[in-house]
Amino acid sequence: MSAWEAMKVFLIRRRLLANMIPKDCQHPLEEWMAIKARMTFKNSPELKKRIGKKSLDEVTRADFNEYQLFRMREQMRYAEENSPYYRHKFKDAGVRPEDINTWDDLEKIPFTEPADLAESPFYFYAVSRTKLRTEFTTTGTTGHRKTIGYTTNDIISKVDIVASALKDIGMKDGDSLHIMFPLVSAWDPSLIMAGACKILGYGSSICSETDIKKQYEMMKESKTTHIIGLPSFIYRVTSLMMKEVDLKALGIKKVISTSEPLSESMRKRLEEAWGCKVIDVWGMTEFGLACAVECDEQNGLHTDEANMLFEVIDPETGKHVPDGQIGELVITALNAECTVLIRYRTHDLAAMISPPCGCGAHFNRKLKKPSGRMDLQFKIGMGRKVYPVLFDEAVFIDSSVVDYQVKITKEGYKDVLTFEVECKEPSDDIRDRIIDSISHIMEIEDGINEDLVDIPRVVFVDIGTMEYTIKAKKIVDMRENYD
Repeated sequence: MSAWEAMKVFLIRRRLLANMIPKDCQHPLEEWMAIKARMTFKNSPELKKRIGKKSLDEVTRADFNEYQLFRMREQMRYAEENSPYYRHKFKDAGVRPEDINTWDDLEKIPFTEPADLAESPFYFYAVSRTKLRTEFTTTGTTGHRKTIGYTTNDIISKVDIVASALKDIGMKDGDSLHIMFPLVSAWDPSLIMAGACKILGYGSSICSETDIKKQYEMMKESKTTHIIGLPSFIYRVTSLMMKEVDLKALGIKKVISTSEPLSESMRKRLEEAWGCKVIDVWGMTEFGLACAVECDEQNGLHTDEANMLFEVIDPETGKHVPDGQIGELVITALNAECTVLIRYRTHDLAAMISPPCGCGAHFNRKLKKPSGRMDLQFKIGMGRKVYPVLFDEAVFIDSSVVDYQVKITKEGYKDVLTFEVECKEPSDDIRDRIIDSISHIMEIEDGINEDLVDIPRVVFVDIGTMEYTIKAKKIVDMRENYD
């Protein structure tokens, strides 16, 4: 590392709240949020008055609710002054920051649609382009191109939450993170991951190759202790690698899945292969890589509530639903400088889980693992909706399955689902087990019983037939006329 690079690392390290977390802290991510709330409390007479305490030595859920509402009002003021989109949005809705005093008051704020961001991304910018540090452009899972701008402070904030999340996952001095993301032209999450490791003093390595020899050699050379990447990418590399080498001999402490849904069947296969826990991390390019992080309890993801306000709504009425009930996830970025997003509709289906958690975290709300996306659902039979995560559990039923794609066609009046499956050792037994597993999914079983959906079909294809691509379409609807 050059002297200049060392100086930059030193300066950034001084700004990271992650470095204020005590080394013996049992819940680094929650403590990081408490530190952020305490700093805001210390500098804000308004927040002190709302909370009604002289200090925040112990942060309660009620305290943190007030912190979030305070940050929402502050972000609305910032957006009114600096973002053309929200200046007009709030004026048209007749809503002011001072109107937001309770959780229910959030419903007064109009939603932000992803289509608006895709159509006019620069109207969301709250800084001049001279203050812009970088831009990421992504199509995500929907195909709509969205551009997100970041200032230096935005980038440092993302590195800070990633650093806190890595501590929460259990990384310590001497550990090394192997980063497995396919190369993408729009943005590279590997850079933020590696940057967070450098700031914390952890080792890191990056390999985007599907070549199993290169992956294995880099893990050995880097003395990897933790792995992070897209679950589909990790699963593919694991499936091809596990017959060549003993993966458990590498001594991996934890595998971290991010940026795509992780099915429980895929988690089970990966845990068996690597001999360690596989935990889930949920994120969006619009908000960052570590929006929510699973703990070892593996029953919900701890959310970054210091930087984001999570709501779950009924997508039809727009009203809040209680914790535990599935609805559409809506997020507000509470501290963004460049691209401001307030009450952004993610179209993800999820639920919130009230604290405490079995891990010991006491005020942080958790996110129940998103079960699918509203804009990636397809109707079959009598209008029942199917989506990729629904099939992952059924198809990844055997360790020899590498990947799959399902095509929906129509024969007469029946919908036909044909699963093209990459399999290392195809057999009639595996085919029958996959068909039986799919047929017992409620949406499929009901369609079969109603005689509107045909028995699922499985066709094995050679390994490599499906060239790996990031955010690949798992379901392809080939019907000419459908709702």
